[in-house]
Amino acid sequence: MLNLIYPLVISFLATFLSTRWIIQVSKSRGIVGKDVNKKNKPEIPSLGGIAIIVGFISGAFSLLVLNPDHQRIISAILLSSLLIAFLGLLDDFLNLRQSIRAFTPVFAAVPLSLFSLGHSIISIPFIGEINFGIYYYIFIIPIALTITSNAFNMLEGLNGLGTGLGLIMASTLAFIGITKGIGNIKIAGELSLVLSFSLLAFLYYNKYPAKVFIGNVGTYFVGSVIGSIGISGFMYTALAILYIPYVIEFILKSRTRFKGISFGKINDDNTLYWDQKPNSLTHVVMKLGRFKEYQIVAIIWSIELLFAVLAAYLQTVVIVL
Repeated sequence: MLNLIYPLVISFLATFLSTRWIIQVSKSRGIVGKDVNKKNKPEIPSLGGIAIIVGFISGAFSLLVLNPDHQRIISAILLSSLLIAFLGLLDDFLNLRQSIRAFTPVFAAVPLSLFSLGHSIISIPFIGEINFGIYYYIFIIPIALTITSNAFNMLEGLNGLGTGLGLIMASTLAFIGITKGIGNIKIAGELSLVLSFSLLAFLYYNKYPAKVFIGNVGTYFVGSVIGSIGISGFMYTALAILYIPYVIEFILKSRTRFKGISFGKINDDNTLYWDQKPNSLTHVVMKLGRFKEYQIVAIIWSIELLFAVLAAYLQTVVIVL
């Protein structure tokens, strides 16, 4: 466990320092986005997610040096996640069509499918184990990775919201993997902890009032890493529970053909409101009372924490890894 300290420290510092650099570079080159939840609509540097990628890769490679026998799982997670991160980077600059964003991650699942050869069983709570055979590699893994990467990109738009949700999810998978798993499952948990420290460092800059935005490159990457870890660590139950808020977001966004936003409208006292049909979970919270941006974020974080507790219970008590 002491050896794990080095990858965590490296991940945190690499993210923290590279975020500062990205903020400066984004400002100087005009790569910014408007913070529309503020009255003065300040321009905030974007592409901050690149710092998370730098931090996670640094920590993952450090973990690989300490555990060279686990190169297959670490390499599979890195390859799949980086392919999807590249898609997010293209989306930041080219504003890709929804159809491209929805189906391209399927091809990024190839490294995970190759890693998973020989294991095609999923344990489902209160049902038991089901062997999906070849369909596990050609359908379930690509679909799972596509859903986790795309869904994570949907619930964003408020300072620190996506970063904090990712931190909760990654920490949950880390707890499950490290405390209950062995072999690949434990390594998956350790990679989750590496991601958690990277997100924690980035949250310092991304929390309200945000100094940097995560960007599509960041949301796609974090979603794909969480999905890859859940898949490679066989934590499907936890993954499904953790993504329940995103299922709600999907349903709300689908009513607008995925053109809905998560932003709000601003009252004189800087609280946010939404006076139309909600097309995001953020709007649902806005309709519950007069909340400021950081309060809305805290409420959604709290909701995710409840699902995190349930996910850990079902994955470690009902299903024994």
